[in-house]
Amino acid sequence: MWKFDKEVADRFETEAINNIPDYHRVIDMCVDIAKQKRFSSEINVVDVGSALGFTVDRFINADYPYTYGVESSADMIEKSLHKDKIFMSNTFPVMPVEFVMANWTLHFVKERKQYIQDIYNNMTGGVFILSEKTTQTKEVKELYYNFKIANGVSEEYIAKKEQLLQGFMDLYPVDWYIQTLTDVGFKNIQIINARYGFVTFYCEK
Repeated sequence: MWKFDKEVADRFETEAINNIPDYHRVIDMCVDIAKQKRFSSEINVVDVGSALGFTVDRFINADYPYTYGVESSADMIEKSLHKDKIFMSNTFPVMPVEFVMANWTLHFVKERKQYIQDIYNNMTGGVFILSEKTTQTKEVKELYYNFKIANGVSEEYIAKKEQLLQGFMDLYPVDWYIQTLTDVGFKNIQIINARYGFVTFYCEK
């Protein structure tokens, strides 16, 4: 089974860029949204699945010093750019927060709807950005694999990773996310980025 261990942590940035369509673009969009909404530099920002802390670092450098990460992998936290700002947890921290990102993380969470509900319950208002790998048709999966191959990922590694992810990553359709976000109480739900089954949702509380 796939693990976010030291080996993955050592190559995480390359792994993310080669396997996640629009990886940097989505992170840039998150910063742009915070600026466009004119969020105060005093707000709490949380990045769920903060990995090595690159998004946390981007927000701190964008004048959001109260940016924190949530990460369940000790190996990721050990290499994080901001270890002191990362909560090691499988659940969302109890804290008031106005801007939350969960980019390419919740598809690894079994109790996904509850996690989204916990995010909503802790938000005092503001924006939630959710990016997920969703279910893919055969044709879209082929396009996605071509994207990875174009990035230098071998067909052997693609097959091996797909096998390792079985039972670890559960993919849901786009409709499930829209319905779930609606059910927990989010408003103004919109898809703001989508490529090869990787979909980014914008919503407000």
